[in-house]
Amino acid sequence: MAPRGPNDEEGVVDPDDLDITKKDDVHELRDGQYVITTENAGVDDLDLEELRADLHAESESAAAPDPRAALVEHLESLSTANGLLVAGRFDGEVDVHESASDDLGTVFGELLTWYATNVDADTPTGEVLGILCLAADVRVRYPLRTVADVLAAHGLSPDDSIRDLVDALGADGLVVPPENGDS
Repeated sequence: MAPRGPNDEEGVVDPDDLDITKKDDVHELRDGQYVITTENAGVDDLDLEELRADLHAESESAAAPDPRAALVEHLESLSTANGLLVAGRFDGEVDVHESASDDLGTVFGELLTWYATNVDADTPTGEVLGILCLAADVRVRYPLRTVADVLAAHGLSPDDSIRDLVDALGADGLVVPPENGDS
C-alpha cells in the first residue's frame, strides 16, 4: 500500500511529517540520537538523563585505542633486535617508514636516507644529510682511520698536502665514508 499523507492523498507526504524532531514523542539524547516513545511507554517511564549518561560512558569506553599502543605492539612482534616505525609530513604529504634489522647501523641508515629523500628529492641524499647535520649544528666525530680511508680513496698519502686533498676532493666535497673507487 502506498504511503498516505495527512490529507489521505495517496503517495504524498508532507515535509513536516519527515522532521521527527518536532514531534512530542521524540526526545533528543544527544546530537543525532533520539528516543521515540510509543503509546505504551511515555516519556515519564524513561529517565532521559540516565540514558544520556549511559551513552556518554559507552562512547568513552568505545573510544579509539591509543595508536601508539598499536605501534608498540607491532614493533614488539618483530623478530629482529632493532626496528622503528615513523611517519613524517613533508610539503603537506605524509609518508611512513618502517625498518627492522638485527644491524642497528642498517636501521639508522635507512631512517636517515628516508628522511633526506623526503626532505629534498631533487638533491643527492648524501648532500641533504650533510646540509641537515650542519644546519642542525650536529657534531660528528669519526675515527682517525676515516681520514686515512679518504686519503687512500683519492690516491693520496699522509705526505701529501692539504691542497692536494682539496684538489682531489673537487666539487663533490668530502664524502665520508668514501665510496670505493673515489678519485
